[in-house]
Amino acid sequence: MRHICVAIAHSQGARSIQIAQLIDTDVFTKAFCDFNIARLAKQNPSKLLKQYWSRLSHMRFRGKVKGMITCAQIMRDIQREHGSFAQMIKHHQIPQRIRSEKEFDRFWAGFNSLQKEMVQRKMPFFRSTTSLLQLLLDLDYDSVKPDLIVMRLAKRLGMVRKETGERNLRKVVTIIQLYCLGKPTRASAVDLMMLIVGGQTGSRGLAKIRFCPPKGYCNQRACSLGTNGHCSAYRPA
Repeated sequence: MRHICVAIAHSQGARSIQIAQLIDTDVFTKAFCDFNIARLAKQNPSKLLKQYWSRLSHMRFRGKVKGMITCAQIMRDIQREHGSFAQMIKHHQIPQRIRSEKEFDRFWAGFNSLQKEMVQRKMPFFRSTTSLLQLLLDLDYDSVKPDLIVMRLAKRLGMVRKETGERNLRKVVTIIQLYCLGKPTRASAVDLMMLIVGGQTGSRGLAKIRFCPPKGYCNQRACSLGTNGHCSAYRPA
């Protein structure tokens, strides 16, 4: 449940560095009932907002609070039917590690099946491709979250022509997963590096490199992607 609350807090354009600081506070844990599914499912969104929103406002949108409570209610139903969310994922046969093309195919067959169930259950946030992929990433699956930072860099690297669209989101994730086959690295590591290079506020301190500008051209010689001719946004000074 904590993974779900954290993912929702990060969603919809919230500044990642502010959310990273928020989720480490006692108020975040207390507001969402120590992430106890049964307790959180019984909460009244209006009362919770009145009591805590002034300290949760970095999440940007008040509707996220109701979304978390609804997720807890649906997770309670999943527990009753499957025993746990982990058991439900096993039911859809999604491999945690992708070490072969066969496991790659199983991942996407299972993902499509899981997403269909999330849609049927009207699960807030996690019936969308990006958020469901993020949840699997947070649960240590070989997944990637194709958010704006990742997609912007993917476009500059020529992986896709557009930053948006379901087909493009999935294409970027599949390219990264297939790239990692047979290599001593995981999709999650590539995801993190793309966030760092792309300039996500919450990951800028993780590596001593320059960052992509949010728009326009880049002339940072410290970035090997540009100097080696891999980035369409690079223009030498």
